[in-house]
Amino acid sequence: MVDQVVGGLAFSRSRSGLWKWVLIHRVTLFDVAFVLAASVLYVFDAALAEHPPSIPWWVPMAIGGPAGLLLTLRRRLPWTVLFVLVATTVGLTALHLSIGALNLVIQVAVYSVCVRSTPPMMVAAAGLAMCYPVADAVAYGMGPLMGALRVVGAVVNLVIVVGLAYAVQIGRRRAEQLERTLTMLDDARDQLAADAASIERARIAREFHDIVSHNLSVVALRAGVARAVIDRDPDHARQTLQELESSSRGALGEMRDMLTALRERDATGKETIDWQPTPTLDGLDDLVDSVRGGHVSWKLDRRGQVRELGPGVEMTAYRIVQEAMTNVLKHAGAGRARVLVEYGATTLRIEVTNELSALDEQVQRPGSQPSGHGLIGLRERVALLGGTLTAHPVMNGFRLEAVLPCPENPDLA
Repeated sequence: MVDQVVGGLAFSRSRSGLWKWVLIHRVTLFDVAFVLAASVLYVFDAALAEHPPSIPWWVPMAIGGPAGLLLTLRRRLPWTVLFVLVATTVGLTALHLSIGALNLVIQVAVYSVCVRSTPPMMVAAAGLAMCYPVADAVAYGMGPLMGALRVVGAVVNLVIVVGLAYAVQIGRRRAEQLERTLTMLDDARDQLAADAASIERARIAREFHDIVSHNLSVVALRAGVARAVIDRDPDHARQTLQELESSSRGALGEMRDMLTALRERDATGKETIDWQPTPTLDGLDDLVDSVRGGHVSWKLDRRGQVRELGPGVEMTAYRIVQEAMTNVLKHAGAGRARVLVEYGATTLRIEVTNELSALDEQVQRPGSQPSGHGLIGLRERVALLGGTLTAHPVMNGFRLEAVLPCPENPDLA
């Protein structure tokens, strides 16, 4: 039983291997099969046809047989094959010998030439092939009418062959053009995917920076406050630690949502979870309250007609304030800071300034304010919305201002 199974598998593999070989060499096998069929027909026709008594019966076979075998080279030497076949056929016709299926072989040779040539060369190949029907009409003494019909019939056949070759040539050219177009589209798709991935990586990097930098700054601030008052005011220290725990949990929740969204995707590549609501300007009060209690006194001002803006503007404005506050917490030991949000008719202006205390000014001068990746990320966010951002030291402090376009219609934002 095992031997039968093994034998069946071996036979199946050999059959599949043979079929693969046939597919690879199918063009050559087709040419060989056609030549063999034409040769058999020629032998039968030459053996049964009448020929002059002075010429032995094997002469047509000796001349026409090798000429027909040249058809196997039609893809490599099409013009040579066509010329030899026409010359052989004209010679046999002049000797009143049978040509068998050589007239059909000539048409195949004409097709092989035309499918690889320009239109003028197609006309030249058809003109060369017309030598046979003209020689046939002259050698057998056909009258004007019969001769004309013979030539017209040959012209019709050659027009069909040349037209078929021209159509195949156009089809191949269109297939090559389509393949080039598909290749270009694939390259463009890959480039777009790479660009999209790069943009997405930059966006994720900005989000991580905003989340981690701000919340760690708040954690450091709260921890410092708790350490300073833990001995003389344990209740205040306990409340500060609770606020620190709440801020830490919020930051961890945001990071967990982002990491989960990066890991869990369905088959279409879309996110399978819901993001937390994007931050908006309504959360500025909570944002400012989260950093109170340190050595920096914070103030939040709103001017103009407060209204809802587009989600892109709201989130960008929130991140601007968050990053500016983070920089103040990092680089300003003590002093005062103000967050101004001014709603204009077509713009939203955000200004964050801080003023160092006299003691802190002696330690850190305004020109020593460092700039890192946070400001670079903010400039990219603002530029995407078509706004402007400036950040520079001022006397006894630092100032950051951003202007974002925001039409009164929030749908246009």
